[in-house]
Amino acid sequence: MKYLKIRPFTLLISIIFLFCAREDKQVEQKKENGNPFPPKKIVNKSPEKYSPLAYIENLVKTTEPKLSFKATNLNEAKLWQKKLRKKLWELMGEEPGSAKPNPEAILLNTQKFDTYTSEKWEIEIEPGRSMPFYVLKPDPMPESCKIVLCLHGHGYGVGDIIGQPVNEEAREYIKVSNTDYALQSVKRGWCAIAPELFTFGERVDLVEDARPGFDGGCEKPFLNTLEIGKTLLGIRTKDVVTLINWIEAQKQFEMSSLSCMGLSGGGMLTMYVSALDERIQRALISGYMTEALDSIMRIRHCSCNYIPGLLKWADFPDIGGLIAPRYLIVQSGKKDSIFPIESAKSAYNKIKKVYTVFDAPENVIFHEHDGYHSFWSQSLDDLFD
Repeated sequence: MKYLKIRPFTLLISIIFLFCAREDKQVEQKKENGNPFPPKKIVNKSPEKYSPLAYIENLVKTTEPKLSFKATNLNEAKLWQKKLRKKLWELMGEEPGSAKPNPEAILLNTQKFDTYTSEKWEIEIEPGRSMPFYVLKPDPMPESCKIVLCLHGHGYGVGDIIGQPVNEEAREYIKVSNTDYALQSVKRGWCAIAPELFTFGERVDLVEDARPGFDGGCEKPFLNTLEIGKTLLGIRTKDVVTLINWIEAQKQFEMSSLSCMGLSGGGMLTMYVSALDERIQRALISGYMTEALDSIMRIRHCSCNYIPGLLKWADFPDIGGLIAPRYLIVQSGKKDSIFPIESAKSAYNKIKKVYTVFDAPENVIFHEHDGYHSFWSQSLDDLFD
């Protein structure tokens, strides 16, 4: 029997060709579908009794959160909020009220643009942990400026939302997802404050084979925090609460108008920070608010979305209910396949029940748009009304 002889170089070229052809096909499929953020494929093992994911999903379905909303009057609702806020801080691995009360910040540089000024600052959260952040001020700057906290999601860091992309890929990402909402805010006459969040941008370590700014940039720090009883969400929330303490001390900002918004991972953090810090008066959660089973449990997401033990106590709509009776916009895209709109609507309806008990159903609204996983600028009309 004769064997076909293939030279190593020829074999290598063939493998590369096949790999590139497969990649090109995947790119073409994405272009045909038009979805810039398709969910990663997940196939449960068969038979079902051998599937880890099926087993865990059944656990979720049979678990009744101990602090899910059941209040029927205002007093019960306020007591529920108090209990859940305390438990949420505990699950996140942080002590409520532990954020530095009078933090100092250092101005690093200032850039002048046509209609606004961008200031870069640095704030010390605690010894060994500092956070850069940007303050965008309209020009001319009013004596007392309305203020919005803009929180970025996964991507290339704070540059995505202040209109300063770090490279061409980031520029394209901003265009596809419409993520420069801090820049959009200052152009509407508001002061926008945008922090560089923990494990992103200037605050991400190099881990070989990890994608900085995406799932890989969070994975190693997330696992390490678990070992010491903390979470990335707890650390990020404390960072933002400390920043709010700094904002409150600045006479140039109008705290009575303090708003908070973000897309995707920024929407996630907006949900938690707004639920836990009642100084935030208006919140816009874009591309995140759903029920956990339909989103982070059934779809592959970054590890930073998870808080150990959360679903034993509460689901996302319960956390959204902690914002009541303050103003809340839940925003979702009809084609968003990683945070499905039907789950977003279900979550919104549960949140509205909380607002109804607070006698403020008009303070929570649902905005849907025709796009994919992206920020819808029209919601700013209502947020800044």
